[in-house]
Amino acid sequence: MIFANTNKEITLIYNSEEPIGRQILANALKEKITVHDIDLKYIKLTPTQWAALASQLNLHISELVDTKSPVFLKKFGKVEDLAEQDWLSLLAHNPDILKAPIALKGSKIIMITNPQEILYILK
Repeated sequence: MIFANTNKEITLIYNSEEPIGRQILANALKEKITVHDIDLKYIKLTPTQWAALASQLNLHISELVDTKSPVFLKKFGKVEDLAEQDWLSLLAHNPDILKAPIALKGSKIIMITNPQEILYILK
């Protein structure tokens, strides 16, 4: 799977079970640009893909995970520190623990916590 690297399309990585993901997708689809949506409910990314996303975002892989969410706490409890490979494995097998949707367009990449933030990447 290749992520968007042109200004002619957006890649949106989100979970359709989360309201914010659905809202971001709806906002993106309103624009006159191709949207390649990756719904983590149906598509799992590999550890290599998660590592690439974290690198592009200039974040440690652990920063992609919402360790305070009820989903994470129910599945794993309180986790202090894991090796990078462990974080990658957690995300690869449990994409529902992603902290926020990720949007890519050309050289721009952002984690979106507010549905209106998708407009930033469209500029």
